[in-house]
Amino acid sequence: MAGSPKYELAWIGDKVETDFKDIQISAKDLVACQGEVGDFILTCNDRNNPAKIEAANIIINLPYQEEPVIEGADSLLNDNYYLKDDEPAIIVQDYPDLSPAFISKVALKRSLEIKNNYPDQEVYYLYQAMRFLEDNDRLYEEARKAGIVFLKFDIGQLTVSEDLKLSYEREDIELELAGTILAAPELKPADQTERLARIFNLVDGYQDYLQLDNIYLQPTQSGRRGVYLLRGSRGPTALTYYKEELDFTLGEIAKNLTGVNEIDDYERTIDDQKCIVCYTCYRVCPHGAIQRDDELNSMKIMELACQGCNLCISRCPTSAIEIDHDYFTEADSEDKTNLIICENSAEIAAEKYNSMTGEEPLSGFKEIVVPCVSTVERKNIIQLLASNSADIMVLGCVAEACKHLTGHDRCQQVIDRIKEDLEKLDLNKDRVHYQRLSPRMATDLGGFLADWKEAVIQ
Repeated sequence: MAGSPKYELAWIGDKVETDFKDIQISAKDLVACQGEVGDFILTCNDRNNPAKIEAANIIINLPYQEEPVIEGADSLLNDNYYLKDDEPAIIVQDYPDLSPAFISKVALKRSLEIKNNYPDQEVYYLYQAMRFLEDNDRLYEEARKAGIVFLKFDIGQLTVSEDLKLSYEREDIELELAGTILAAPELKPADQTERLARIFNLVDGYQDYLQLDNIYLQPTQSGRRGVYLLRGSRGPTALTYYKEELDFTLGEIAKNLTGVNEIDDYERTIDDQKCIVCYTCYRVCPHGAIQRDDELNSMKIMELACQGCNLCISRCPTSAIEIDHDYFTEADSEDKTNLIICENSAEIAAEKYNSMTGEEPLSGFKEIVVPCVSTVERKNIIQLLASNSADIMVLGCVAEACKHLTGHDRCQQVIDRIKEDLEKLDLNKDRVHYQRLSPRMATDLGGFLADWKEAVIQ
C-alpha cells in the first residue's frame, strides 16, 4: 500500500526492545486490522501514528487489570508500599483462591526485600500452595533463614475483617494478626481486550482473555497466523515463563520474515456472484482468514491465513464457497458403519493405538478423514444415511485439543439439528453419533470403538 510504512513487527500495547523494525500502537488507538501474516494493514486514529500501518507480524502485549482481593490492603505487585515501624508486614498469597504460579516468586522476593530493608520488622507469609518454579526453592530457604514466618492455610482457615485484622486457625494454632497487608491481587483482562478480540476476529478464551486453553496455541500463538499474545493478553498464567515465551515469539517472527507457506494444499474460492456479503464466513472463521473484497463486493479468503478447517464452506447460506476436493466422494454404498474422523484427533489417536498394540482400531469401519469435523454439513450426513443402512459415527475433538478452536462445537450443532430432523420424520435418530476425544486418547479410542462396534452389531 503506497504511503504506508512497512514494519516487521507491530506491538499492540506495551513494547519490548528488539532488533526488528517495529512500531508501538496503543490498544485504544487501533481501529481495524486487515490482511494476513506478512501483510497486515492496521488502521489507527492516533495523531502520533500514520492512519494506515503495514506490518508483517503483530504482538498483542497488554498489562493486566488488578482487582484487590482484600479491600484496603496494598497490592503485592506495587513497589510503593508503606510499612509502619510498630506493625508486622503480612504477605497474603492465594486468597481467597489460588494465585497464578509466578506470584510465589514475587511474594518471596517481596518478603526478603522487606526483611533486608527492615531487619527488626516481623514478616508473615500466608499461602495455600507454594510453587517452586525456577529458583523459588532457594528464595524460600533464604526467607526461612531470615526469620520470615510461613503460615499455610486451607479454605476457611483464614478470614479478614473489615478493619483488616486477620484470623488464622489451623490445627492447634490460632492467631490474630494486624499490620500492613500486601495481598496478591486478582488479575483480569485489560479494558481493551474485548474490543481487540473483535478487531482481530479472535475467539475469546478463559475469562475473556484472547487465548484459548488449547494445545495447538501454546505458548503464545493466537488462532490467527502472525498474531501473537503475551502477558495480559493470554491469561493469569502468562507471566510464569514470560521471558521464555517472549524469546519463542521473537524466534517465530524471525522465521516468518524468511517466508510463510500456505498450510493447506486445496484451493478455496468464493463466487462473487453468489456471495451476498452476509459476513457469516467472517464471523465463524476461527483463524481470521476471511475479509471483504471491496472491489468485487464479495468476501475473500486469504490463503496464508487459511488453515483449512472448511467451516466457512459448511456455513455459507448460499453455497458461494467451493473447494477443489470432496472429502465424501469415497463414501460408498457398502453397509459398513461410517466413521467421520478428524485428522487432528481421532486419526492421530488411531495411529498411536496401532503403534502401542499392533491392532488397527478403525478396521471394519468406513473411514472418512476430514481436516476438522466442522467440515461436516447436514447434506453429507443425509446422503450417507440414504446410501446405506449403517450407522454414522463422527469423532471430533475435545475443546482443548481442537486445532480449529471451535470445530467441535460447530459439529455438535450440526449433529443436534440432524437428530431433530430425523425425529420429526419419525426416523431413527440414534443412527447418528458424535464423540469427542483428543489425539492423546489412543487407549480410550480403541476401547470405545470396540465397545461401540459390539453394541451396533447386537
